Amino acid sequence: MGTLRFLLALCVVVTHAPGSQLFGHSLLSGITAVQGFYVISGFLITMVLNTRAGYRDVSQFYLSRYLRLWPAYAVVALLTFLVLKRSTFVAGLEHLDFAGVVFVVFSNCAIFFQDLYLFLGISPDGSLFPTSHFGTEPGQQLNSLMLVPQMWSVGVELTFYAIAPFICRSPLRLLGLLSFGIAVRLAIGYWSPHDIDPWHYRFSPAEMAMFAAGGLSYFASKALRMVPAGILQIAGATTLVAVSFIVLATPLSIQDFSQTLFLLNPKVILIIAVSCPLLFAAFRTSRLDSIIGELSYPMYLSHLFVYAVMKDHAPSVMTPDNFAYVCGTVLFSAALLWVIVLPVDRYRKRFGARVPDAIETTAAASSEILTGPHGAT
Repeated sequence: MGTLRFLLALCVVVTHAPGSQLFGHSLLSGITAVQGFYVISGFLITMVLNTRAGYRDVSQFYLSRYLRLWPAYAVVALLTFLVLKRSTFVAGLEHLDFAGVVFVVFSNCAIFFQDLYLFLGISPDGSLFPTSHFGTEPGQQLNSLMLVPQMWSVGVELTFYAIAPFICRSPLRLLGLLSFGIAVRLAIGYWSPHDIDPWHYRFSPAEMAMFAAGGLSYFASKALRMVPAGILQIAGATTLVAVSFIVLATPLSIQDFSQTLFLLNPKVILIIAVSCPLLFAAFRTSRLDSIIGELSYPMYLSHLFVYAVMKDHAPSVMTPDNFAYVCGTVLFSAALLWVIVLPVDRYRKRFGARVPDAIETTAAASSEILTGPHGAT
């Protein structure tokens, strides 16, 4: 399912491009793409928790997931601070009281609690207070102090990771989590906040429904073990073509919004959840699919940084079709993958992480290039 992850990341990248188009064409909404990532994450995390003996130790699971996310984030956050936001970030801290400064500095350094930025405002005395819509508060918005603004979604992911070891080993518990998430969404839909952001897809309790759907999809995938491999390959390839068409051909202008669930494109979310078992079964040994999929997190992580750098320092290469921006994001992400993510993934194996053969082979080659054939610096 690596190709699907790449396409969903591409949707987010294009959503944040000028005009939200690539070659004049809109892709699937970035909102739905992020929720699609939640579904896939639920599937994969449930799989590793049920198949990796090392993850019986909850601390190893937590450490492995943190090492998966933080090193690449730290590089992008540091580059953003040094190249783009040093003066504005420091000036912004002056508007906060001591507790606010501690929260902002800690969350930006450690990656935790970044989803809370969208639910907090800054009072005149510099203290933080809960708000129903961050964009309507006067003065400076707290989320302007996020070095990597899109990382609020990883805050949602971390909430799921915190409970996953206690939920994802049982279909009944996942069903309970799904019911809880749906109940929260129904409550939000009944409340019907005037400004849908951040309640649309940034509120962690509501998004647990997406992770649970992915987890239940994993347990459903066990039924595929009886299907011949050849049939699975054909079915998986057909599914990939169909889902790719939906992702690439569903423009932002299509707003299939369910007021009841307060959810955009619920049918697409359901299709992604149903597709996960076939895609995983058909492409789990594909080296190409694995490498393509590994680009998704670096792309999501770095695309706003790449856009800002290109716009400010190389505006001549920015093209109206956004092709140069997308290519720049992919190239920067490939470098981040090669230099940071893959070597760290090899280290994560000590903590029970599942590293596909294709990724392990590439990581080993990357490590040898960086350190020499015998690991010498």
